[in-house]
Amino acid sequence: MSALVQLRLLAHARARVVGSTLIVALALRDPSDWRRVRAGATAAKVGAWFSFLRPRMVRRVELAGLTAFHYRFENVAGAGRGHDLAFDLDGRAFAQKLLDMPVQVQAERAEALTSRLLDPI
Repeated sequence: MSALVQLRLLAHARARVVGSTLIVALALRDPSDWRRVRAGATAAKVGAWFSFLRPRMVRRVELAGLTAFHYRFENVAGAGRGHDLAFDLDGRAFAQKLLDMPVQVQAERAEALTSRLLDPI
C-alpha cells in the first residue's frame, strides 16, 4: 500500500534564480528516503511540476554522498532579473513550490511522517 506526501516532509530545499536559469537544491532529511525521492522527483516529473515556467530543459544531478539532488532549469519564463544573494524572493518561492510536490511513499512511512506533525513540541 502506498500514499502521497509532500516533499517537504522528506526534504528541505534552497533555490536561486541566476539570469534565465533556476537552480534548486533538494536535501533529504533522512537518507533512507533516497530511493523514494529519486523515483518520485525525476527531472521529468519536476519539470512537469514547474511547467508554468516553460523551461527549455530540466537537468537533475544526484549527489548521493550528500543525499541531495540538484535541479537546473534552463531558460525559464519570467526570469532574467538581477538578484541579490541575500534577498532572492523568487528563489525562495521556487524552493517552496518544489516542496509542495507530492511523491509516493509506503503507507507506513507516510503515517510516520504525518504523525510527527501532530506531536506536541
